[in-house]
Amino acid sequence: MKKIGIAGLQREKIKAQIEESAPGMFECHILNDMDAAMKVKSGQLDYYIGCCNTGAGAALSIAIAIIGFAQSCTIAKPSIQAKAEEVEKFVKEGRVAFGLSVEHVEHAIPMLVKQLAHQ
Repeated sequence: MKKIGIAGLQREKIKAQIEESAPGMFECHILNDMDAAMKVKSGQLDYYIGCCNTGAGAALSIAIAIIGFAQSCTIAKPSIQAKAEEVEKFVKEGRVAFGLSVEHVEHAIPMLVKQLAHQ
């Protein structure tokens, strides 16, 4: 079972969305951004999902610093929904830290976990 660290805003909502979209496929851990990023870096967690108002700043800043820019990406920004082909590309490239803005949790999380489940 793959493990996801969830940080930032709307953590409980993200966790519920993951469990609804992919029941029994992921072990979700609600953590602060530092702990989540450190656990991904050390291999204790497989993925990091961060959420903030923009999907890039607070959602990913610590992940970028610890995990690395090349393994981090924003999947949804204010007024810009996640796109299936872009999320698929990020996952295939080996990205492990994903940021999104608060208004896209219900749309972007099912799309993301569908791709992560196939890795």
